[in-house]
Amino acid sequence: MTCLRSEIDPMRYLDGVMSPREREEFERHLEVCKDCAETVRRFEELDKITRRVKMKDPTDEFWQSYWKSLYRRIERRVAWIFILIGTAIFAVYAVYETIRSFKELTWDKIAAVFILIGVLLLIISVVRERYHQYKVDRYKDIKR
Repeated sequence: MTCLRSEIDPMRYLDGVMSPREREEFERHLEVCKDCAETVRRFEELDKITRRVKMKDPTDEFWQSYWKSLYRRIERRVAWIFILIGTAIFAVYAVYETIRSFKELTWDKIAAVFILIGVLLLIISVVRERYHQYKVDRYKDIKR
């Protein structure tokens, strides 16, 4: 059985955020609880490993390629926004024209209606999926 304290207290202990009284009490707990003692030991190992990792400063070439890719992504998003707006305008106009001249039902009007319905369903699907991903994204508040 896993100790309930092994989830939070080992990190608080290692980070030094416990009060002196809590620290003493947790150290007594570590003497009798193998789960917490093992968790502390594993976190101490991990801390030693991560302290050995040295981060390199990014080179100028890295930053140049980074900003180029960022600009490309922005350009592509803007392009897709324009395409979607144009498609929406075309769809609204096509529906208006189809309704206005619905007296003459032809194959091209039927095909246009099916295409417009398909495009609208795809747009709704993508927007709904993006919204759902945004709601459940655990990292949306992290600044990159």
